[in-house]
Amino acid sequence: MDRAQVGLSSWAFPWAVGVAGYERPAAPLTAPGLLEKARELGAGVLQIADNLPPHCCEAAELDALAEAARKYGISLEVGTKGLAPGNLLRYLDIAARLGAKLVRTLPHDGADRPGLDEAVRRLREALPEYEQRGVLLGIENHDFYPSGWLAELMERVGSPALGVCLDPVNNLGQGESGREVFASLARHTVNFHCKDYTIARKPTMLGFDVQGAPTGGGRLDLHAAQSALRPGISWVIESWTPWQGDIARTVALEAEWARAGVECLKNL
Repeated sequence: MDRAQVGLSSWAFPWAVGVAGYERPAAPLTAPGLLEKARELGAGVLQIADNLPPHCCEAAELDALAEAARKYGISLEVGTKGLAPGNLLRYLDIAARLGAKLVRTLPHDGADRPGLDEAVRRLREALPEYEQRGVLLGIENHDFYPSGWLAELMERVGSPALGVCLDPVNNLGQGESGREVFASLARHTVNFHCKDYTIARKPTMLGFDVQGAPTGGGRLDLHAAQSALRPGISWVIESWTPWQGDIARTVALEAEWARAGVECLKNL
């Protein structure tokens, strides 16, 4: 796979950023530190998402980030939550400042979970600006919504600036397999969250545990994904790295998974 497609998300390093309710790292990862990791690992894309929200950066910080990314030859993408038009337009401005061509969002933000008609209304308010400025809005499938809901949203809005950020694992919470998610959403996909996983029986044999895995080391069929998705879109690594008992070991494991994931995609 071309380097220009191989990406990392801030969700590849959630423990280094800090996870609520767990021991925090002594020096939490910042956006400039995340960019340095992308450079060191040879990624061509960096998606700075809602666990490290770009809107919390000062304008000068965003400008410095954009300049460093250009110097490193790394394309930036940004991520937020929800479909509130005001926030989507704020992130369009942030994307323009960073030179980003994609804004990823979730269909919900906390308790704000719009139904289909309301989601259509909100998107129709914000998307003309995205179309005019040449930026894509990618909505990520999530376990609060069946994949068919998101597919219908794409069809009803019908904007060239709108697509799907496809996550192969999130809809397990809806009882949907990765195959079902690809069947519903692959044709709309503008960004792929490359998140690998395992499913294993509990020791009691009473149920299953779903856990993250390093890219290429779990159940995610990378070749099937490559066949299903349009060429040229970014593949951004996210990780569900399991807690290792202390923050230092957990951060070290997610760093190793990120390194292995970038190498795996480059060799795909």
